[in-house]
Amino acid sequence: MKNKETKVKVIISVVFTVLVLGFTGFLLLRSFKGSDFVIDEELSQLEISGGLYGKTIEIDDSVIISMVDPIEITRRTNGSSIGNVKSGSFTLVGDVPVYLNLGNSTHDWIAIIDGEDRYYINLKDEQETIDLYNDLLDLQD
Repeated sequence: MKNKETKVKVIISVVFTVLVLGFTGFLLLRSFKGSDFVIDEELSQLEISGGLYGKTIEIDDSVIISMVDPIEITRRTNGSSIGNVKSGSFTLVGDVPVYLNLGNSTHDWIAIIDGEDRYYINLKDEQETIDLYNDLLDLQD
């Protein structure tokens, strides 16, 4: 009888371990995957999808869009940070809460400021970041 109970416990432990490892692997793969940035011209929105922390940002005349040098990140509050890839909610110098979606935090960032909401984004490739920046400026016109 004990032998059967031991086998059941081992099977349950193995299944649980496989599920946990699978879920952890899934999360790691999702956080490594670069985000997709899609501009919806009809709705004047930037849709960020992929990764773990998607976002839709309304782009209108009141939104300030600029390119900025990388800013010191002081704390991750609810996000993913693997090397230079950062996504989610962070705090910058001066205790400023922001949303980051950075393919490479060492490149220049696109700053999108809408009142109190601050978004900083870029892609892994600097030229693609510049192209996205120009597309966002065109969306505002």
